[in-house]
Amino acid sequence: MEKGTYVLSGSLPVNDDLEAEQIERVRRHLGGFASVYLAHDETAHTVSLHISGTMLRDDVRLIERRLEKFAEENCTAGAILLSEWNGLTDWLIIGMNWHVQCLLKLGAVQEQFARLVERDFDFLVRLEPPSGNAVGETPPLMCVSIAT
Repeated sequence: MEKGTYVLSGSLPVNDDLEAEQIERVRRHLGGFASVYLAHDETAHTVSLHISGTMLRDDVRLIERRLEKFAEENCTAGAILLSEWNGLTDWLIIGMNWHVQCLLKLGAVQEQFARLVERDFDFLVRLEPPSGNAVGETPPLMCVSIAT
């Protein structure tokens, strides 16, 4: 298996009753794999993190799973972290399950939008309420739905 340079960075919104021991447990667990920086801002209720090292892809998965568990237990919202392994950049989306699902759907929509832009499509978007009844508006020339 190939080792690569790994960096994970970002910030997590956390519960206001987060204890230092919970952060220290994560730091100790991940310290066996990488260099770990975790800082709790008690005023903003966030944990900033920077995790880095040279490791196997399996070690990266273990680190990310441990952070997912921490986020599920302690986050107040979803968070998007920047993950880089062996020159490949990706996003790690963790936190409250419902927020994570919304962020993943948003990512899928953005990906589909990027594909349309690559094909040099020119288009105009009008947002309407969920009922589809725009008050006082004329009917659109064409409606297109992008499935997610």
